[in-house]
Amino acid sequence: MGLVGHLHADRDVGALVTEHRATLDVTEELVRAYSRRGNFHSDAETAEALGMPGLVAQGVQVAGPAYNLLLAEWGDDFLERGELDVRFVGMVVAGEAIEARVDIDGRAATIEVVNTSAGRTAVVGSAKA
Repeated sequence: MGLVGHLHADRDVGALVTEHRATLDVTEELVRAYSRRGNFHSDAETAEALGMPGLVAQGVQVAGPAYNLLLAEWGDDFLERGELDVRFVGMVVAGEAIEARVDIDGRAATIEVVNTSAGRTAVVGSAKA
């Protein structure tokens, strides 16, 4: 599938607050492509020396599917004037899968990205169009 990975999105359009979801398989290829060389994001030996369980995906990369959902909903308005506030609260390593959930209420959104492989939250936050 190349560098784009597996990204799937669903949307509940019948509610006042719309729920958007996207999943991504975080592969070693994606993690390495996203990161510069010679650190625990891209080099297995460095990650192991630091006690990491594998290549660690960067937080912004993990937040990417949520950001994509916001762009799909708000488009250029979000790019030009939007606000994004996220916290990286859980590790995602290559070989794990994530699911982004973005709940949009007009011009405000809440964000949660869950590492579905490990059963823990990886990213939380909010956005404004």
